Amino acid sequence: MVIQRIQSVYLLLVTILMAIYSFSDVVLVKTIAESFEKIRLYDLSLVAFILSLLVTLLSFVTILKFKSMKLQIALCSVNIMLVLTQLVVMVVDALGLTTVQFDQFLLSNSLPLLSVVFLVLSISSIKRDMKLLSSYDRLR
Repeated sequence: MVIQRIQSVYLLLVTILMAIYSFSDVVLVKTIAESFEKIRLYDLSLVAFILSLLVTLLSFVTILKFKSMKLQIALCSVNIMLVLTQLVVMVVDALGLTTVQFDQFLLSNSLPLLSVVFLVLSISSIKRDMKLLSSYDRLR
């Protein structure tokens, strides 16, 4: 099987990034003994973890819906909203812990933002394909 469209690559990258993010450490918490402990996403917030898994699954399903470009655009848009909602829930839950400061968020929290960039790139690639296909229809 050969991937022929670039948006499939972008969506596959989103799937991989969000799968990695779902099980990565997201925040450092200072313990009673003044040491730092890394907390994973599923330990911090169950809602954020479920949203992260949903984004992973939805981006993979979007790859499989390659025949319906309008549906792909809609699914990518929903996916962007889910990623941003997941980030907000994660930050609110993390700041609810009394020992967490902004400098203690780990680098893995940039993965959802990178996923949003790839989702926007996939939407633009899908629109470019739609425009190309409509130009071929005009030539017929």
